[in-house]
Amino acid sequence: MLRYNLNKHFKLRGITYPARYLMEIGFTKQSAYNVARGNFVSLSPEHLEKLCLALNCTPNDLMEWEPGKNVVNPEAQSLQKLRPVQLTDLKNFINSLPYEKMNEIIAQIEEAKINNSK
Repeated sequence: MLRYNLNKHFKLRGITYPARYLMEIGFTKQSAYNVARGNFVSLSPEHLEKLCLALNCTPNDLMEWEPGKNVVNPEAQSLQKLRPVQLTDLKNFINSLPYEKMNEIIAQIEEAKINNSK
């Protein structure tokens, strides 16, 4: 089954109040609360585009796939790329690292940002 996993992106981006964030990027109050709580089945193309632009991601990045019981050979399916990934609490993970490791990670992130902008 395909589903959206927006909480993963909110956590990764340090967004602690998703509904407020969604209203800031143009969602109505009701839509923002529904999306933030996961009380929705689909997103309009307009909302999907707003999310992707704000989170700097693709629609595929926002979705996950859990194969149903009737799926034969799920490992061979192209949807396998959308399988959920265990998300580490990034803030606590980084806070648990020694200072020198934090500096190494910061340097790697800076390098990735430079390479990504080329």
